[in-house]
Amino acid sequence: MSTKQRNLIFNILKEAGRPLTRNELLSQGRKYLPKLGSATVDRFIKEMCQKFELVGLSFPSQPTRFELPAEKEHPHFICRVCQKVFDLDIPMRLPKVTLPEGFYLTGGEVVYSGTCPNCEG
Repeated sequence: MSTKQRNLIFNILKEAGRPLTRNELLSQGRKYLPKLGSATVDRFIKEMCQKFELVGLSFPSQPTRFELPAEKEHPHFICRVCQKVFDLDIPMRLPKVTLPEGFYLTGGEVVYSGTCPNCEG
């Protein structure tokens, strides 16, 4: 992938202020580079995830979204109307859990839902 395309996609993620789906990355990227290919976006996502420079978020009944790694863990908010996911800049505290034998905890996610300002009212 060329540096121009990589920088564009990186900047879209940086400026979005929220996790984006692959299709959102592609459509926003095509506003600046009309010939941006879907394979290019897929390659960027794959390479960046392998290098841990991009984080994939998966929620039930939702497409995977991607965001740049954050300095601290944070919860997310899903709008039940437009289905967009937003970062919440509040401390995230996961409850302590006791797992059955043989289970290993590798992370957790706090998700809130409701309506975003664009869909409210």
